[in-house]
Order: sequence, then C-alpha cells, then structure tokens
Amino acid sequence: MLASSQTLSSFNLSSTKSIIDDLNLVQQRFVNQLPLIITVLGLIGFIGNLFTFLQPKLRNNSFCIYTLTASFIDIINLFVNLFPQYLNPTSDSASSFISDKLICKLRLFSVVFFPQLSLDLLMMSLIDRYACTFDPTSRMSRLIRLKTVPWMIFITTAVSCVASLYSPLTYDIIPGYGCGATNPTANAIAYISIHGILTPLVMLIFVFFTYRNIVQHRQRAGGALTTERNRRRNHFIGMVFAQVFVSSFFVLLWIGVYWYFLTIQNSNQSAEEWAIVGFLMSLTNNLYYLIHVRSFYLSTLTSNLFRKTMIAGVLKLFSQTLYHRWRGRNAFISNLAVTMRVGQNRQEDTANQLRSVL
Repeated sequence: MLASSQTLSSFNLSSTKSIIDDLNLVQQRFVNQLPLIITVLGLIGFIGNLFTFLQPKLRNNSFCIYTLTASFIDIINLFVNLFPQYLNPTSDSASSFISDKLICKLRLFSVVFFPQLSLDLLMMSLIDRYACTFDPTSRMSRLIRLKTVPWMIFITTAVSCVASLYSPLTYDIIPGYGCGATNPTANAIAYISIHGILTPLVMLIFVFFTYRNIVQHRQRAGGALTTERNRRRNHFIGMVFAQVFVSSFFVLLWIGVYWYFLTIQNSNQSAEEWAIVGFLMSLTNNLYYLIHVRSFYLSTLTSNLFRKTMIAGVLKLFSQTLYHRWRGRNAFISNLAVTMRVGQNRQEDTANQLRSVL
C-alpha cells in the first residue's frame, strides 16, 4: 500500500510538472509573441483607416471622424502599453523600470486611460449612428453636425480622464516591491465596475436603442425606396455594431478571468492550478488588446462602402503613379525625338553649306 501511494504521488508530481512545463512552453513560444503580432496588425489597420477615412467621400462624415480618432488612440495605446512587453516580456516593470512615484502613477494612468478613451470614442460612434436614426429636425440630429464633433471628442476625453483617475490614486511606490496597488480591493472594484461592466453595458444599450429605431423607421417607411443617405447610414451601423460586439466579448473575457483570479488569490491552490490561472491571465490580457486592432479589419469585412472607398483610393493612387510615370516616359521620348530631329537638321544644314561652297 505504501509503495502504491508513493507511485501515485510521483505520478501526480510528474503530471503536474508536465502541465506546468507545457504551459511555460506555450507562454514563451506563443503568448509572449502576441504583443509584437498585435502591434503590427494594429499599425497596418491604422494606416488602412487613415488612408480610407481621409478619402473625400468619407472624411466629412462625423462617424468617420470618431472612428479615425479612436484608431489614432488605439495605435498610441499599442505602442505605449503593449509593445514594451514584447521588448522585455519577462522583466518586472514594477521593480525594474518604475522607481519614481510620478512615473509609477503616470504609467498606471496610461494603462487605464487609453483603452477607456478608445472604448468611449467607439461609444460616441455608436451614439452618432443612434442620432442618425432620428429626423433631421430633432435635437439628437445636432450630434452629427461637423462643428459639434470636436466638442464631443473633447468632452469624451475629459470623461475618460476622470473615469481613469482612480488608477494613479490607488497605486504608489511600495517599499521593497516597487509600483503596486496600495488598495487592491478598491482598485479592482473600480476597474471591473467601470471598464468591465458599465462601459460594455452602455454600448449594448445603445445598440438596442439604435436597432429599435431602425426597425420602427422601416415599419413607418413601408415599401418606400431606400435613399442613399439611409444606405450609407446602414453601412456605418453595421460597422459599429460589429465593433461593439467584438469589443464587449474581449472585455468580458478579460474581466471574467481577472475576477476569477481575485476570488481565488487568497485561497489554497495547487501549483498546477496557479500555473493555469497565470497562463489564462497572460493570454486574455494580450487578447484584450485585439480591441485596439479590430476597427480596420471589421470595417473591411462588414461594410461594402468601406471596401469600395478603400479600393477606389488604392486604384486612384496607383493610377496616378502609373499616369505620371507614363507621362514622364512620353516626355522623355518626345524630348529625345526633338533632340535627334534638331541634330539631324543641323547636319543637313552643314551639308547644304558645304555643297554651296564647293
């Protein structure tokens, strides 16, 4: 019996080591490479959004301005908060890099502020599409006026800043540890409440209101023909709906794992269970940054208007380049022909002069 117990114990120990080693291997070869992959995808998406939304057909639309501004915030967030993890993924930023109280607070503020501002700008895009479902004479339609957009972006930035102030207030330099949460409970409650519950909930509520207004508008219109304005509005609504659902999924995925970690952090867990939780924390934290990549790719997949505008811009760019090359080539050939003709005329004049002398 004792021998069998020792054999079982050694089998469990080897099994635990095997699982931990497998998770560490996946962490090193896959998860630790995600920051670089996501940053590259985000940079490509930002360039695509910048090129497409600045086309004359879209650049004067309030929804496109909100989306392009959010894309700009996304690329800043990727390079400030995600990409440095790839440069030194195994280092402890709290003890190695952050040694000053101000740097600690600014660092944690940026970690919370940029993602929150990106989601709030997405919410403004959704509110903009919600306002489009009202009649042009209503007060809600004022939100889609171009002169209102800068003020709304300013207000959104201020609200995001206020909603993120809890982070620097609950973090400070801890002697012997570095930059850490001085009140972990308050920080976790604020983070989960604002970013994990309130923000996705408000976005989903506006999705419901927008969809309800569209259905009511179609019922009132009956079999009337759809105008160009309504078709464009529907294109943008499909884009923002897809972005809201994908963003909410990744937010809730990360918040769920983070909440589970908070509930078991003071309990007795085996080494295998802690390894699994740590792996899931790292994986979902990296996947959370896909929120800041989704705009360009979801727009390309869901909106025919976005694809046509992007393709038309690319063709126009290449056609102009080819046209200038063709024009330069023709000019060179014309100049060469003129030069040869002038030279030939000079030779004929010289020959005629020689004949007249002789």
